[in-house]
Amino acid sequence: MSIMPILRFSARYILLPLLLVVIGAALATYLLLEVGRDVNANMEWYGSPNGILEEDFVELGGHPQYVRIRGRDRNNPVLLDLHGGPGGAQSGMTHRGFRPLTDYFTVVEWDQRGAGRSIGDESLIPTMTYERMVADTVELIEHLQQRLGIEQVILVGHSWGSMLGIGVIQERPDLITAYVGVGQALVWTLAFEETKRLILGAAREAGDTGVIASLEALPQKWPDASEHEAYMEHIKTIQGPLARYGAGLHAANDTNVLRSDLFIDAVFSPVTDLGDIISMLSPNTVTMALIEDLQHRDFREQLGNEYQVPMFIFQGEHDWQTPTTLVKPWFAELKAPHKEYIAFENSAHMVFNEESGKFLVELVNRVRPFALGEDSQ
Repeated sequence: MSIMPILRFSARYILLPLLLVVIGAALATYLLLEVGRDVNANMEWYGSPNGILEEDFVELGGHPQYVRIRGRDRNNPVLLDLHGGPGGAQSGMTHRGFRPLTDYFTVVEWDQRGAGRSIGDESLIPTMTYERMVADTVELIEHLQQRLGIEQVILVGHSWGSMLGIGVIQERPDLITAYVGVGQALVWTLAFEETKRLILGAAREAGDTGVIASLEALPQKWPDASEHEAYMEHIKTIQGPLARYGAGLHAANDTNVLRSDLFIDAVFSPVTDLGDIISMLSPNTVTMALIEDLQHRDFREQLGNEYQVPMFIFQGEHDWQTPTTLVKPWFAELKAPHKEYIAFENSAHMVFNEESGKFLVELVNRVRPFALGEDSQ
């Protein structure tokens, strides 16, 4: 029996229809992505008489860095957001999440040195230190003073950004009208050890033998951060089970971040495609250089507990990523002209997504009045 008729039959009635299905699915996916991005771009409207929407690169410490400014009224207080990571630039995925803030604040987002659209190349490695990051932030605020005609900013730091933020306010408190630490980070390696302790406790209670075995198998001595692969694998082993216990993302039926609106916002970003966002959030040798600098630091000791600006902590009660168990005792000893601890009872590490309404209300009612010269409500 000749094989050619069989091949022709397969090509015509199996392979060709399959190819058409694949092409159709790819085209439908592309069109869906384009429609989603177009809708989100359409809603990025700041056309009110005193609105602002600007993005460009500002040279900070000799390196051009991406900055976006948006708001419905230039007379609103300026809020500078410090993203997490290090390297976790999120300007490509905050179009929806941060939009409500722009009614009450002029929101400034910045892809930090070595991150996102400010990534650069390996020539940046010698500059990747905590002190340089603090200096970059100060230079950016001084730039905003000239550009926007302001004297101070509200400084909001999330996760690593909060670790950076407390260094900035100790260096230049005169530039800051109020500070908000969201998922406050205070120490590097010891925080991961606390995460490990909390997860082990939960795993033992649940009888989760796989998690117990993986965590107990970790060497007591950490690899040095210069051993990039081994170091990141150590962190991944510790943080991997966070979703299982709702301790990274809590306010969701499925606490896997890939099933959250954070993922959808990344997919349908009006300014950055998904490939770029994945690249932005992935560790690289530049951000690893900063992690090498941070690995042995404890900012509770390095920066002390006396601050000269109003201090607000927005902390998820279920946060084991920047463990609340470390934040509360630090806050109890903190001295500042004004301080408030706002507990987000239904959140873990992503309070601005998990309890977005409360996040906005607390910023507007508690923090914004300080920038307006009023009492906090």
